[in-house]
Amino acid sequence: MTIQSSQEKRTEQTYVGVAYPRLEDLRLTTGKAKFLDDLSVPPGTHYAVILRSPYAHAKIKRIDAEDAIKVPGVRAVLTAVELLSVMDPLPLALRSPIRYYPIATDRARYAGEPVAVVIARTRAIAEDAASKVNVDYEPLEVVADIEKALAQGAPNVHEAVGSNTVWKKTFSYGDVGNAFEQAVKVVSVDVRVNGYTVPPMETFGVVAEYDRGSDVLTEWCNFIGPFTMAYVVAKALRLSQDRFRVIVPGDIGGSFGTKLAVYPYMALIGACSIFTGVPVKWIETRMEHFVGSTRAATRLSHLEMALSADGEFLGLKARITDDIGAYPRSPEPGHLLKSVSNFTGPYKIANLEISGEYVTTNTLPTSPIRAFGRPHLCIPLEKLVDKCAKITGTDPLELRKRNFIQPRDFPYTTASGGVYDSGDYGAAIEKLKQIFDLDGARADILEKRREGRLVGLGFAVGIEPSVSNMAYLDLAIPEEERQKATFMPHSGGQHSATLKIEPDGHIVARLDSCPQGQGHETVAAQLVASVLGVNPEDVRVLTGVDTFNVSWSISSGTYASRFGSLGISAVYSAALDMRKKLTEAASKLLGVSADDIVMENGVLFSKSRRDLKISSKRLVGTVYWNPGSDALKGGDHTLSVTRTFNVETLGPATLDNKVNASATYGFIGTAAAVEVDRDTGSVSILKYASVHDSGGSVNPGIVEQLCVGAANQAASHALHQELIHDDRGQPLNITFGDYYVRTAEDFFTPIFGSAAKKSPFTPLGTKGVSEGDNMTGPAALLIAIQDALYEYNADIDTVPFTAERIWSRFLSKNNLGESASSRSDVA
Repeated sequence: MTIQSSQEKRTEQTYVGVAYPRLEDLRLTTGKAKFLDDLSVPPGTHYAVILRSPYAHAKIKRIDAEDAIKVPGVRAVLTAVELLSVMDPLPLALRSPIRYYPIATDRARYAGEPVAVVIARTRAIAEDAASKVNVDYEPLEVVADIEKALAQGAPNVHEAVGSNTVWKKTFSYGDVGNAFEQAVKVVSVDVRVNGYTVPPMETFGVVAEYDRGSDVLTEWCNFIGPFTMAYVVAKALRLSQDRFRVIVPGDIGGSFGTKLAVYPYMALIGACSIFTGVPVKWIETRMEHFVGSTRAATRLSHLEMALSADGEFLGLKARITDDIGAYPRSPEPGHLLKSVSNFTGPYKIANLEISGEYVTTNTLPTSPIRAFGRPHLCIPLEKLVDKCAKITGTDPLELRKRNFIQPRDFPYTTASGGVYDSGDYGAAIEKLKQIFDLDGARADILEKRREGRLVGLGFAVGIEPSVSNMAYLDLAIPEEERQKATFMPHSGGQHSATLKIEPDGHIVARLDSCPQGQGHETVAAQLVASVLGVNPEDVRVLTGVDTFNVSWSISSGTYASRFGSLGISAVYSAALDMRKKLTEAASKLLGVSADDIVMENGVLFSKSRRDLKISSKRLVGTVYWNPGSDALKGGDHTLSVTRTFNVETLGPATLDNKVNASATYGFIGTAAAVEVDRDTGSVSILKYASVHDSGGSVNPGIVEQLCVGAANQAASHALHQELIHDDRGQPLNITFGDYYVRTAEDFFTPIFGSAAKKSPFTPLGTKGVSEGDNMTGPAALLIAIQDALYEYNADIDTVPFTAERIWSRFLSKNNLGESASSRSDVA
């Protein structure tokens, strides 16, 4: 294996930049895909049903499983008493006295936390037996939201901590005090982003088989990575990495980040197999997914901007409080730390202060959801910038452009350590104005307002980082610990790809990615076909991970939009290596120099003597069937190549808390026009457009499809989606009847635009893409709603801003703002 740098020479491509039809869609749309529940199970497999706590906070006094054990076909009823004999706590990124197990021990800390696992010959038997398990609970006082958790005298979710604040830290860069002293104006906003989830079509699933003979635990699971979490599971199960095999199917039915949170269940079901000695299968129900999987953090943000007389952003202060649920499970405190390096967005702000506080509550624990933590940052930041524009009387887009990082500044290092690779943000805004027809949209809004309609316009911009650098989590560790010689810094975000040419000339590409519909197979086939001069249909692409048989690293997986920059780069680099092998073999067989060989349409020939040629099929056949020929002697002609790609800027965090948390940084600008119904408060999206800098696209059709999906998720987040708990911590919307997900009936197609600036850090200049709308979309829509409600002097400060919230706060009787009803200005 070789490590590929980011300085690989580029070559002409045939299929790159082409909206080639997706190769995986025939399998996916005809029901031939193999998801986790479709896989054959090992002989003797038993089935698990998880008994969950009905209380958000309660002592577990006694678990009586006597009747359940008597049910014919039941193998075991396992509680923490049994499972802790084969399991240690799951390691946390935070230094904390909290011991996090995937099953409740002395008490349950959220409604839905596993309390016992019933193992039986069939799922039906296990469900029957689970209904016979009796648990004696002593209910305790509950804290179900941030305010109650921080109130004086609030009960502690974890008594060992002594409060509900489990982590607190302030980061300061530049001279923030001086920036605010010099400011002519200081503008502030307060925003609440409520916890939400993005339910995938396929729920969580794990099949675990422990082999006592080899002492190896094998798990099949729809886990997406990063495989740092596989290390966490192995450590909790007291296994070395060579005794813990993880197999991820090539087909996963959606994730949007949620399937990272499978890892606690990997530990739980793995422990069940180790303890019982039988293979154990668990497939989550839809209701279980809502109560027991994961969610995004609830965040309270207070942001302040220091402005000069001409509207320059002198400094930014942020006070962040995140509700992370019952446990600070890894990779928390990632909601905040993942965004530290790009906290100032696309703006040139030299002075930055971030105060972060993490709070536990008796609710479902958090982990990454699509665009991990970035809606939480973008919404208040863009609301703040919009408010600065209004206060200074400046056009909102012009104020943004005035404070943008300029093209001449790239590569640009932010105050907090992010290394932005490339961009022309001003040009992207001009493209956005063009495709949105901004002048026409503003004229249309004025006309509708004259008709008495509540219509408004909103803009938002943002940085779209891709590829996580593991180093960002080191910011959670105290500086004194990081200074010790024994401390192991973390960094990097590698991706690997393996190519092999079979004896008949067909090509197999093996990726270390776990795609959930993003089109990895098609893009990889396009790249390999372009470099090796074949058709994409001649390239068979295999995805999914088998840690015993696939080249992988602890950062492998599909998350943080990593395939668009690193995955593509690894495939491309492997293809270049393979082409070099083929041209060297052909040069020996044809008796010319390797530099004289050209590959086209499955034929290798001499540029200087075109009559000297050999088909790639014959060349490959010769290498396999006649490697002892005189022409091929001396040299490595093995037709298998593995390349690992890593962007060189992904280094460790510094002791002054600077970190480059991502490999590449794209840009997105979004514009939205909305109408609010005066009678109901419901919001209609009249027009939506976004412009993306993805550095360039291998398949622009796939990129646009992904961004269309993200825009619709953004609308759901902005207008509907929130996991609601009552004062007792009971989840209130745990079905699709209560938790709204946009369907084909109200799906909209945004106007899509590209303003790509190639990255100098990847061979083809590509960056990650498709999560940008998830962060700028909600911001643009909420700013547009606020503009639409200009008559009411509305301050939209909560996400989601549902029709009920709009109506009750602004449209019900006596809520009309004084002297505002005659205004007809447009943002």
